Amino acid sequence: MVIVDDASVGLDSLLAQLDGDVQVLRTDRRLGFAAAAALGAERARGAIVVLVRAAAAPAPGWLAPLSVALNDRSVGLAASVTVGATPTSPVAAWSVAARAAELRETGIPEVAEQLAVGALALRVAERGLRVVSIAASAIAPPGARTAGCRQPPGEAAEVTIVIPTLDALSERARACIAAVQATTDVAHEIVIVDNGSPPQGFTRPVNAGVRAAQQTPYIVIMNDDVEPLAGWWPPLRAAIDAGADVVFPLTIDGGMRRDFAAWCFALARDGVERLAHAPGDFLDPSMVVWYQDTDLLHRLRELGRPPVLVETSQIRHALSQTIATEDPELGAWIRAQVVADREQFLRKHPDALLQVAA
Repeated sequence: MVIVDDASVGLDSLLAQLDGDVQVLRTDRRLGFAAAAALGAERARGAIVVLVRAAAAPAPGWLAPLSVALNDRSVGLAASVTVGATPTSPVAAWSVAARAAELRETGIPEVAEQLAVGALALRVAERGLRVVSIAASAIAPPGARTAGCRQPPGEAAEVTIVIPTLDALSERARACIAAVQATTDVAHEIVIVDNGSPPQGFTRPVNAGVRAAQQTPYIVIMNDDVEPLAGWWPPLRAAIDAGADVVFPLTIDGGMRRDFAAWCFALARDGVERLAHAPGDFLDPSMVVWYQDTDLLHRLRELGRPPVLVETSQIRHALSQTIATEDPELGAWIRAQVVADREQFLRKHPDALLQVAA
C-alpha cells in the first residue's frame, strides 16, 4: 500500500501510526490527484496498480475482482462500481485498476480530480484496450463528515485570511485554500468571498471579507492564485509587531513587485481602522478592479510608512490568473473597468506618477 499525503492538514499523528507494508509519500505542496497518483504508481512494486480517489470506502471483497478482470489481456482498465449509484460508469469510478507497466506507459492525465478517471479511460481505449465496470467490486463515495481539528477546539483565531474569488469551487481557489491550511501553523480563519454572480471586481469583496472577519489581531488579504509556502506567516506577524503598518511576502518563481506586491499582504486589526479609506471600507470602492492597491500604497507613502517587504516570508503567485477569463463579456468589462479605475485614481491623486515598478 502506498499512501500519498498530498500536502494534507492535520493528519501527521494518524500517518505516523502506519507501519508494515505501508509507504507514506509526502508532498510539500498541493499536486492534485493526477500527479499524486502518478507519484504513488512510481513506487508501486506489484504487477497491478489500484488507484483510489479521496477517502472512498471499499466494500469487503472489493480488490480481488479488479485483479481477476485484468487476467483478460483485452481489458486495460477495471473500474469498481459506486455504492448507491444507478447506473454506474467507469469514467466516474472512485477506484480503478490497471497493469502497472501499462499505467506508467499510458500516464495519468493531469486534469481535475473528477475528470482524471474518465481521461485515463479515454487513453486506455485509444490503445485498443477495453474499459470495464466490475459489479463484484463495490466502493462507497467519501462520506459527508466534518474535517478533524487543526487547532484545539474553541481556541481564538490569531489571523483572518480573506480570499476573494470569482469561483470558490475552482481548482485555483481550492489549491489556495489547501496551501493556506497546510502552511499556517497558528489558529486561523479563512473568509472566502465568492463574487462571481455577478462579478464585483476586487475591492468590494475584499471590503466585505474584512468586515466579515471576527476580531482577530491580524488580517491577511490574499488573491486566490497565491500559494503560501511553509513558514510564511510568523515573519509577517513579527514585522507587524515590530511596527510596520502593512507587510507583504517575497514572491518566488515568478513576477515580483518590491514596492508593494498586493496580491498578498497583512496588517494588524487596528491598522484596518486606521488606514481604511472610509468606515467599513478598507479599500476605496470607487476603484473596482485595479488601482485600489496603488491608492493604498500612495496613502501609506504620504504617511511616511510604505509597505514593508518581508523576504523571509515566501509565496508563489500565478500572476493575474485571478482575473484571467475566456468569457468575452467578462473580459470586456474588466478591460473597461481597469481604464475607469485608472482615471479615478488620477482624479484622486493628480500629482501621482504611475509607472511599472521593478
